[in-house]
Order: sequence, then C-alpha cells, then structure tokens
Amino acid sequence: MPRSLPPLTALRAFEAAARLSSFTRAARELHVTPAAVSHQIRGLEKYLGVTLFRRTTRRIELTEQGRVAADLFREGFEKLVRGVSQLRADDTGASLTLSVTTAFATRWLVPRLGRFARRCQGVDLKIRAGTQPVDFDQDDIDMAVRIGRGGIAGATAIPLFGESVVPLASPAFIRSHRLRRPADMARAPLLHDDSMRRIGRPTRWTEWLSAAKVRNVDTGPGMHIDDGHLVLQAAAGGSGVALGRLVYALDDLDARRLRMPFGPVLDLDLQYYLFVPEARVNEPAIAAVRAWLVQEAESFVKRLREFIRVSSVAAGRLAR
Repeated sequence: MPRSLPPLTALRAFEAAARLSSFTRAARELHVTPAAVSHQIRGLEKYLGVTLFRRTTRRIELTEQGRVAADLFREGFEKLVRGVSQLRADDTGASLTLSVTTAFATRWLVPRLGRFARRCQGVDLKIRAGTQPVDFDQDDIDMAVRIGRGGIAGATAIPLFGESVVPLASPAFIRSHRLRRPADMARAPLLHDDSMRRIGRPTRWTEWLSAAKVRNVDTGPGMHIDDGHLVLQAAAGGSGVALGRLVYALDDLDARRLRMPFGPVLDLDLQYYLFVPEARVNEPAIAAVRAWLVQEAESFVKRLREFIRVSSVAAGRLAR
C-alpha cells in the first residue's frame, strides 16, 4: 500500500519555521515570502489534523504536537542530507565546496593543495573565496575556514591555529631605516592592516607599541590596506613596516622577502576555525578533508613556533 505524505515544501516550511522560531526567518532561508510559509504550514496542519503553532501578533510558539513533529521532521531531513551526501561519496568521488577568504587561500591554503590532491584523491574540492559571513543554510558550501572566536549556529567549530602579529618589513627597508629596536619605529612609515575590522578585532599599532613599551610614535599617518595578503605585499615591496599576520607571512619570512626586525610577537585572542554543519560532521568526504586540514595545521604550528623562537633570539641579539 503506497504511503501518503504531505507535500515536501510544506514539511520544509514547517521544519525551518520551527527551527528558527519565525515565519520571516524561515521565508528568508527558503527564498519565499512569509505569507507563503504561513500558507504551507496551514495546509500541513489541515493535512495532519493538528495545530502545530500557537500564533500571536508578535510571535509563534510550537504546540506540544508541534514540538514532537519538529523533532521527527528535523531528524528526517538530517537523514536525507546524509543519504544524499553518502551517494555523492560513492566510487565516482565526492564534490565539496570549501569557503575561505581570498587572503587565506592565497597565503596558506593554495600552497598546500598539492598534498591534498595526493591524500584525498576521491574528493573533488572546490574553493570559494570571499569575505562574507558563513551561512550554510543560504550558501551552497559544505565547509568553511574563518578567523574569529568560534560559534556559528548549527555548525561544529574545529580549531586549527591562532594568529599573532609583529612588525615586518623588507630587509632593504630595515637597513635603510636602521630599525634595531622598537623605539626606532618613530622614523619608519607604518602600514595599517585593516583586514580584521569586519570581525570586530582590528589590529592596531597602538596595541603593539603598548606591548613593546614604546611611546612617542605617531600611529596616525600611513597607508591603510583592507587585506592581510596585500599589506604583506606592500611591506615586501618596501612601502613601510606592516604589523603583519604571521600565519600569512611565514613563507615570505622563510624566503627572506620579509624580516622581523624585533619583537615582541603579539598573540591575538582569535583562532582560525574549520566550520562544518553539525549534521554532516561524520560524512566520509568531509571527515577526510577535516583530517587533512588538521594535520596540515599541526605541522604548520610546529614550524611557526620554531620560527618565532629562532627569530626572537636573533632580534634580541641585533638589539644589543
């Protein structure tokens, strides 16, 4: 005997409205009008013969039957997602879209993709670069890497590594401006990295100068660049001293396109996280990409710590 089911669009509308506690937010997620969501849910209530929501002028609230239905339907949709993802991960390979910022892609991810291709041969990875906030419900992405303090609704946050900043400049610039100790910053043009303003944590020269116990440096003038990659390019080209992000700068430092004239290294209260939708954490393809990223992050952290240790010793000797 064939099973009788209500329309899938009605079930989706109810699940979204129950999860978000709002017809308006559900409509935004589903790209329809709030009236359409309300119509779908009324049709579902008529089909089931139950009241799913108590409606007031300002809010909606699930009934007891609505709460039971919401839990069952949510579980059902999660199983559908896992089923589709499992089919994607068959012998023909899986396709995953990873969202990253352009600077993170350029400075950290792309140089490691050769190792990814060798390790995860069954995964077709698509890189989507941009600075927009992560929204797994709205955007066609499977995973994302962002810097911040964690916390995206409905997503698991896997910490990769922290971020630190320190003065960085080209070797020629350091020589020509005779940068031997932090107080010498008073005679050097400054480059301002504004790339983290969008996450509410701008890196300011005043913060570093305070940590270095340096006064009488005018931090007002100088070039402002809203991209962590480009500010390091400007520093390598001799435009000034950048308060550079070490995660992005390590390859330039190894290649001696940039140098750290002195410390201190300022650790920020931020981390780079890999974000994955909670319902998809254990999918085979996602688990493979996650394991690769975590392994790359662990190797990178060891390399970064060793560089900071050696460079701090060398900068101390130079200051003397």
